[in-house]
Amino acid sequence: NDADKLLSEFAIECSTREDVYKAVRAVFDNEQEMASLPPEDRHLVERVERGYRRQGLQLPPEKREQLNAVRKRISGLEIAFKRCVNEEDARVLFTREELEGLPEDYFDGRETEEDNGVSKYVVTSKYPDYFPLMAYATREATRKAMEVAAGSRCPDNVPRLQELVSLRLEMATLLGYSTYSEYAMEILMAKRPADAIAMETDLLARLAEPARRESDELAALKRSDAELAGEEYEGFYNWDSSYYSRILSEQKHDIRGEEVKQYFPLDKATRGMLDIYQKMLGLRIEQVDNPPVWHPDVAMYEVWEADEDTFVGHFYLDLHPREGKFNHAAVFPIRYGCDLPDGSREYPVAAMVANFPRATSAAPALLPHGDVVTLMHELGHVFHNMCAHTKWNYFHGTQVERDFVEAPSQMLENWAWESASLRKFAVHHSTGEPMPDEMIAKLIAAKNEGAARNCVFQVFLGMYDLAIHSTTSGDIDVDKMFNDMRDEITNLGTGSVETHRVATFSHTAVGYASKYYGYLWSEVYSVDMYASRFKRDGVDNAATGMDYRREILRPGGSRDAMEGLVRFLGRKPDNKAFLESIGLRAD
Repeated sequence: NDADKLLSEFAIECSTREDVYKAVRAVFDNEQEMASLPPEDRHLVERVERGYRRQGLQLPPEKREQLNAVRKRISGLEIAFKRCVNEEDARVLFTREELEGLPEDYFDGRETEEDNGVSKYVVTSKYPDYFPLMAYATREATRKAMEVAAGSRCPDNVPRLQELVSLRLEMATLLGYSTYSEYAMEILMAKRPADAIAMETDLLARLAEPARRESDELAALKRSDAELAGEEYEGFYNWDSSYYSRILSEQKHDIRGEEVKQYFPLDKATRGMLDIYQKMLGLRIEQVDNPPVWHPDVAMYEVWEADEDTFVGHFYLDLHPREGKFNHAAVFPIRYGCDLPDGSREYPVAAMVANFPRATSAAPALLPHGDVVTLMHELGHVFHNMCAHTKWNYFHGTQVERDFVEAPSQMLENWAWESASLRKFAVHHSTGEPMPDEMIAKLIAAKNEGAARNCVFQVFLGMYDLAIHSTTSGDIDVDKMFNDMRDEITNLGTGSVETHRVATFSHTAVGYASKYYGYLWSEVYSVDMYASRFKRDGVDNAATGMDYRREILRPGGSRDAMEGLVRFLGRKPDNKAFLESIGLRAD
């Protein structure tokens, strides 16, 4: 965090170098010289010039000074917000009875603590604690207590986000934009806030009825439980969603998550996925023995071209939770690849960070299928960084339009739902037997269970992010707006209980401000790529995999994402496959 602060401040100082900006403009304004440059060089000049301009280098000195002060304050708030989310965990004590319904391995090695003479289990908001409890705890009071505790974390982040929204508006206004969203989206695929809002609004209208039907099914289950217990049904809340979604999936598809995860030991699933990636992309991936790493949990891998002795890059996998560690799942580029002046190559380095369950005394680390999907997704970001090959590190890897950056990884999630892929790495941790075909079929059949509701929740997050960054006055209550929009759009609130989930919505505070809509925007492209090429040609088709590497991954940000999509698809992308993938009819 301390280094991040220093680097951010240095980046701001670099962006104020008027002498460098004048040198860039000397090339940019010379039409003859620009026309003579190779495409990537020309693209670099255009992007660097645009970047300086968007940092205020054309402003008069006094406004530039004001802008730099605002940007430094924004950077400080973002770092503080992120640090709070990473370091401040909710912590709740429960008796064994209160944790009724949780599988036995949940208690293996779990910390206990005396509370008024009673021994209780410590449960935190870290993913391996939180998600199983919300899905399996039969007592509503337990789920509610956990959700309220998790939703009450980081109260200081609410005023931080409030100030961030105001400062971002001030920055955009100084640069001549009416809202921060206009400023942020000018360089994205969507270009205008109105286009992103139109997509979200259209999806919401299409999903309203199927999402209502799904919600009614879940509410009916809870109502039935209340009747059987002789209790009054008081409503369906967000702490009920995971629990009854699991029950509904078990009833409709005869698939049980605890049985499924026995076939996904982390080490074998990871190696199996790496084998899929190396075959698809023409690579050779080797784990490094005794690597120099920052924690014993961390593994290091080298990446080589499959058919030649050519080094590509290396990456780290840091997959288990620990105190103070980043508590989500993400890939962080450590070094971008580029050509060096002496003709040699700077090789890329990336780290995948996640929070998957640890081994217990009874079994190795086992992944619920949702974590299998996450692992496949994040490895997609890893190989975007590995397979990019650009002259300039400015364009390397995932440095593409933010509303496209998720598309390659989202597309690769589909391999976690393909029977041909699952047969390669889904093996029982104790018997070594492959996952039965019947179980694979049931797992795939359950894929779209709750798809409309899940998509509506993503729409809500995107619309909220756009709403707070489209204000022209900054006079909004970010906490109240989050809760009000969640209740209105998802119909899934906390009743009379007040929480501030917005305080841990890191995306809108750091990195994805006015860009969260990009998850759904890029998913349209991801499903189109998968359905139109890989599903048609076969997920193991090596030629399609190399086309994908060449047209989507290799260019990085050295050309517009749309150009790569058109080349890979042979046409402009459309939303037909995406709508069909979530059970909707395309127009």
